[in-house]
Amino acid sequence: MLETLTSNIEIIVSTLTGIITIASIVIAGTATPDPDSALGKVYKVVELLSLTVGKAKETGKKEVAVEEVPTVKGKTEKIK
Repeated sequence: MLETLTSNIEIIVSTLTGIITIASIVIAGTATPDPDSALGKVYKVVELLSLTVGKAKETGKKEVAVEEVPTVKGKTEKIK
C-alpha cells in the first residue's frame, strides 16, 4: 500500500491541487447562501474542500442596520 502511494504521489498531489483550485473558484464566484438551506449545506462542503477557513469567508446572513437621519423639515426617517 505504501509503495502504491509513493509511486503515484504526483497523481495524488495534482488531483488534490485541482480539487482545491476548482472549489476555491466556485466559492469565490458565488454568493454565500443561507446556511440553513440545502444549498447552504452543499456550499459548506465545497467551502471545506477549498480550504476557506476563518475570516476569509462570509456568513450568508447580512445584518442590516437601521439608522435615523434628519430630513429637510426636521423630521427623522428610518433608512436601511
